[in-house]
Formats: sequence, structure tokens, C-alpha cells
Amino acid sequence: MGTIMQRKKKDGSHSYTAVIRKKKGGKIVLTLSETFPSHQAAKRWMRNAERNLKGKGAIERAVADRHSKTWADVIQDYSDASPKGFGKTKTANLAYLQRLDFGKIAVEDTDEHVFFCLAQDLLKGVQAPPADPREDCPEHYALKPRLPQTVNSYMATLRTVVLYGGPISNIAMPISAFEKAVLSLRHQDMVARSDRRTRRPTLEELDQLLTHFYARYQANSRCIPMHKIIGAAITLAHRQKALCSLPWEDVDETRARIQIRNMKHPRRTQGNNVTTWVTEEGLKIILSMPRDRDRVFPYNADAVSRLFTDACKILGIVDLHFHDLRHEAISRFFEIGLGGGSRDIIMRYTGHSPDGSLSRYIHVEQVGDKYADWKWWPVLFAPL
Repeated sequence: MGTIMQRKKKDGSHSYTAVIRKKKGGKIVLTLSETFPSHQAAKRWMRNAERNLKGKGAIERAVADRHSKTWADVIQDYSDASPKGFGKTKTANLAYLQRLDFGKIAVEDTDEHVFFCLAQDLLKGVQAPPADPREDCPEHYALKPRLPQTVNSYMATLRTVVLYGGPISNIAMPISAFEKAVLSLRHQDMVARSDRRTRRPTLEELDQLLTHFYARYQANSRCIPMHKIIGAAITLAHRQKALCSLPWEDVDETRARIQIRNMKHPRRTQGNNVTTWVTEEGLKIILSMPRDRDRVFPYNADAVSRLFTDACKILGIVDLHFHDLRHEAISRFFEIGLGGGSRDIIMRYTGHSPDGSLSRYIHVEQVGDKYADWKWWPVLFAPL
């Protein structure tokens, strides 16, 4: 049986290090140790580790594994080798996969069943240890089932490591085993692509939202001017993160252009700086913002998304996301025949590449502009 050592940290809290040592021929051949914020977590790890070391050849395999590359190792190698890093979702997915029990499995011991079980656990809602050890508690490990679309996101992220991580870690990757596992997962409907959204806000819903946010801002000018950001979203067709990251130096008023830095891309978000054209209404909204900060909309993108979601709940607006405003903008571009209705011209405004996903955003409902003589234009164009 192993031992648990308690240590007092500088801040007065305690940490608990569980240590397991195994001997052979009177010599220690294997030492395993992990540190946890609670005695209970350390005891749980030690109990699981002892169980795994029972059985014929278990210790020898554990010794060999200490010299093998685990999935956590190759994921770290893959991440460290990227000169520009990754987008938010991919970074979070990779870190989560490292913390799962899957991260401790040696790559050379991985077959299609291991990949299948990983997806199965994700679907069931198995939870990895928290990134912050201080949040470790029994309640954290309660199952939280995931959708097949979410599991697909994790598996797609892992696929990039399987395909491209071999040369980085100098190891043979089980590419064939991974692809076989994914075929089975699709057959069992355990992974699936995200449903294509077609939701667009109605004029009535936008009126509700803008009335709500404009009144809120008039009552307290220190609030985020959400009415301006909503207006920007439906005239510029960019995500809230892109809008909230837009610096004034990237606005070309003369040519009606803006540069979106690190525009979201399935393979190369970091460094993917794209210059897009700006509609007349979009430029008016940009120029209505004060220039006392380095960014046009100097607000936290997550806060913007949260405020939008909360307002929809308050107003009884069902199933409307901030990202649906991008669908609204792009669909409107086609409805009004922006740039003659040319797809190539509209891509100049949206920032999509010719092989991109523009079609996912096109949900044409009419011919003509439903925003003609819209009562909110004067408010959105007025200086803040």
C-alpha cells in the first residue's frame, strides 16, 4: 500500500501527495506519485493505481509505460510545436483530452477499441479532473452526458494529433485504428455533425432586444451599449469576438475596410488576418463609437454573449443566439443583392474563403430589404 504525505503551502492550505513504490528483488523498480488538494482525492487515485498494478505482468508493463509516450505527452508535443497556437475551442479540447484517463494511455497500446471507449465515455459524460486542482471534489465527477455533436468536436480535435503528431513526437501513430473507430462511432450515431441552424431574428424580436438594451444604456451609460453591438453584428456580419477585438488602427474609413485578426478558421485561426469590406450602415455604426479606447467595441466578448442570452430569457425570445445575427446579416446581404448579389462580392464582406462555409449562413426569406426605413437606424448611427 502506498503512503499519503500532507504538506502545508505558503497560503496556509494543504496539499496531499500520494506515493506508491513497488520493489522487485529488493530494489525499487517503480515509483508513482501524484499531488492533490484533498486527502480524499489522493486516496481515490492511490486506490485506482494499486488496482491497476495487480495481476501478472502489471508492474512490468507499468515500468515500460514510464518510458513510453502517452497521449498526454504527444498532445503536449503537438501543442508546443505550433508556432502560432490554436483557437480557443481546439486549445480547450486538447487540454481536456490530456486530463482524461485517456491521456495516460501509451500511444503504442492504443487500438480502435480504446478510441471507441474514449468517445463512449465522453458521450456518457465522464468528467476529467478539473484544470484547477482546488476545484477537485466528488461532485465534480458526476456524469454530465454530452451530445454526439460535442463528442464529434473532441474526436475531430484528436484526429489532428493522430494525423500530424507522429513526426513531432517521433512515434508511429495508430491512424488506421482511429479511422476504424470513427466509422463505428458514426454507424452507432455516437458522433454527429452540428445541426445546421437556420434561425434568424424577426423585426419584432430585434425591436424587443434593442428597446431593452437601449433603455438599459440610457439609465446607466457605464453599461455595455448592446444596441450598438447588435447593430454592428447585423450590418458587419462578424462574430462577437471579432467585433470586440477590432482595434481602431484596423479600420480604414476611406476605403470602407476593416481587418479581422485571427479570423476563425477550421485549420488556421491564429495569424489568419482577413481584410473585409464594410457596408454603409456598418461603417456608420463604427464611426458612431467614441475613440477614447484602442478598440471600436472595447468589451468582453463572453459578457456580450451572456447579456444577449439573458435578455432573450427575460423577453421570452426562444432559441436565439448572438451568432444567429451573423446568419441574419449574411442572409440580408443576399436579399438586398449587395454587390449585385454576387457570391464572390459578398464574401468580401463576410471574410469567407471560396472553399469556406458561407452556404451555412444563407437563409433567404424574401427579396428586398426588410430594414428599409427601420426606426432603429437613427439610434444606431447616433454618436454614443
